[in-house]
Amino acid sequence: MKPSKAYILRIDNPISIEYAKNCADSCDRVGMPWEYFDGYTNLSIYDAWSKTGIQVLKSQMDFLSGHRDKIDNPQCCSAGHAAIWKLIAERNECAVILEHDTLMLHNIEVDIPEDTITVLGYKTTTPEKYNHVKAGPPMEVIPIKGHEGAHAYAITPNTARGLIYEIETQGILGCVDNAYFLKSRNTRMKIAILSPTPAIGWLRKSTLWPKSATVNYTFIDSFASNYNA
Repeated sequence: MKPSKAYILRIDNPISIEYAKNCADSCDRVGMPWEYFDGYTNLSIYDAWSKTGIQVLKSQMDFLSGHRDKIDNPQCCSAGHAAIWKLIAERNECAVILEHDTLMLHNIEVDIPEDTITVLGYKTTTPEKYNHVKAGPPMEVIPIKGHEGAHAYAITPNTARGLIYEIETQGILGCVDNAYFLKSRNTRMKIAILSPTPAIGWLRKSTLWPKSATVNYTFIDSFASNYNA
């Protein structure tokens, strides 16, 4: 199943709004339909996850209800991703999820595998150093063991349902990067990457952390050979 659209996750923050517009413009350039999703910020874990409409494991939510005075923006981000999964499941569509600082470089005409979080590319402060024209659009899916974050990935509706089922039966597995992308990941879903790279995270000022993380996992060959580091 091929992605039919992209969801761009943004928050009520001037930097996020600016970045999300850049992201949307990049989707337009490659011919990918897109839709903004206005996520959550400056909320407790309980309040953020309550907004998703997902029936998070009751025992966990009962515990979190006693900590509503503590703001947790990393979990606000995680809840935003999960809310998009719920939309994808309800609309029965294969879709791309983009955090606001992502740039799409190619449309995606590759089938996205089931039970797999398929990431789209790496993060860099210098996206112009990747020659995406020479590299070309994605042609294959490569299994990997981990990826540096949730800035750009695609899932099928069945995968979205599986991710939600985990939350309903096991609870919140952690912050989105740690639970679903890094090698420490907790989900049963596999992880893979498209090659050549169709998207890239453009690292600038973070709306979540004092400093953006710049450490990447080992590049796949098609990216390494076209990135002029």
